[in-house]
Amino acid sequence: MNRLNPLYIILLFITIVFLSFYTISNEKKAYYKKVEETKQLESKALEFKNLVNAWTSEKYINSTLDEISKSQIFAKEQISRTATKELIKIKIDSANPEILDIFLNKVLNKQLIIKKLQLDKNSIDLEIGIK
Repeated sequence: MNRLNPLYIILLFITIVFLSFYTISNEKKAYYKKVEETKQLESKALEFKNLVNAWTSEKYINSTLDEISKSQIFAKEQISRTATKELIKIKIDSANPEILDIFLNKVLNKQLIIKKLQLDKNSIDLEIGIK
């Protein structure tokens, strides 16, 4: 039987060690990448949760609509408001199109879920979602 050269055995062990370190390095990089993706996903989930809470908060919606409708610009206008479990209906009648334009701009610039918007020459009908 022939003897194995010890240099071949040492070379084999060095190759195995090199491949092991290379594989571990790649796995570490993949792990850190996944950790970073998880952190980004958690921050996006928190941001989404905050937005959902803000947009569906009935208290926020009512205070925003009260603020808009009690403005001095709309004091002389006829604004009717009815609320159900899922939405709030608002109708404003005015002969002045500038008043309607200002009202529409104020509503559209707020964080509200608008389910339905109907524009006429002398009125605006809105349905704002609560949930």
